[in-house]
Amino acid sequence: QASYGSSRAPQSWWQVGAVAMGADDLDAETLKRLKREAAIRSKEQDFERRKKAEERKKREQLQALREEYEAQQQKREQERLSLLKKQTELRARKKAENDRLNELREKNIKKRHKAWRARADAEIQHIKEDQAAEEERLDEAIAAARQRKADRQEAIRQEKMDKQTKQEELDMSRAEAEIERSKRRDLRAINRVDQLKMEARDELESFIQNPYPVPLKQVLAGRLRPVPTVTELLAAYKDQREDLEQLEKEDIPMRAQLCNQSIFQYVRDIQMKAEAERMRPPEPVAGDLLRTVGKKKQAPTSPVRRSKKNVRN
Repeated sequence: QASYGSSRAPQSWWQVGAVAMGADDLDAETLKRLKREAAIRSKEQDFERRKKAEERKKREQLQALREEYEAQQQKREQERLSLLKKQTELRARKKAENDRLNELREKNIKKRHKAWRARADAEIQHIKEDQAAEEERLDEAIAAARQRKADRQEAIRQEKMDKQTKQEELDMSRAEAEIERSKRRDLRAINRVDQLKMEARDELESFIQNPYPVPLKQVLAGRLRPVPTVTELLAAYKDQREDLEQLEKEDIPMRAQLCNQSIFQYVRDIQMKAEAERMRPPEPVAGDLLRTVGKKKQAPTSPVRRSKKNVRN
């Protein structure tokens, strides 16, 4: 502080002298500027002084911390050495105790092993006797099981023969009944054909004698086309459904490779097979199409056009 006051006094006196000497010559603006510069230099000197004091204090604290750290390190090293020494002594005592216990353990193990060997020999002999008795019992059981199996197979064979005989008898009776039904069906069909022929002849004779615009039954019947029955349609639907399920489950690339074909060729073959087996609905023939040729549909006229025509007429 003394040095600070001594260094600051001459500057202040110089500033005061300069102000006093040139107070008459300087204006108020110059005097204000000189005072501001003097205040700035005073603040800079105060900042430098505080900075140096803080740096000196930090160096002293750092030195104290370093000394304290070295003391702690030295103390920690001494404690570690003493701990290692104690651990070494304790390890040596444990090793000696373990050696003594190992010797006792070996003696006890040998004694137990000898007793176990005697018990094991007795158990092995007993197991051998039980095994011989068990093998004899198994031989008897196997022989009895083979006999029962042979009897059961003989009974199954006899039952199959009886079923086959009954099935053959049923097939024969079914075949005879089917033949009889076929004969009756053919007879009914022949009678029905004769009846239809007579009705067609009578209808034709009646039409020749008395023509009328209503078409004949035989003309209408000629336009009919054979269609599949409901049973055939259901069977075809079931086949297509099963084929579709099988197609969804199968591995197409693998199947194509096994068939030595490309995927496109394999899929094409499946598509052609499905198209060939598909049941198609009845389609019109050329004769039915020709009946409609020449017939023109006339659009109905509006009421306005009809009224105009009436007016013209």
